[in-house]
Amino acid sequence: MEYFSITSFTRGISRIDLIGILVGHFVFAIALTQLLDWSWLNNLMSEEDKIKMLKSYTWKDLLVDGAIITVVIGIIFLIVSIFL
Repeated sequence: MEYFSITSFTRGISRIDLIGILVGHFVFAIALTQLLDWSWLNNLMSEEDKIKMLKSYTWKDLLVDGAIITVVIGIIFLIVSIFL
């Protein structure tokens, strides 16, 4: 039943609507990032822990991070392709 409601929704939305939704989310994300106080992130780890973590970071970790980013971008493109 949910599948049919999703397909009927995608038939009623145009590309202009989709672009507007994506741009609106992007603008909201930038505004929210500017409004929130992110200074608490500096206090999560001590400088010694940061240096130790960066020294132990290898090319395998870089590949895993790249794969995660690729999967997330792929999922976003899949969702966008449903609407187009």
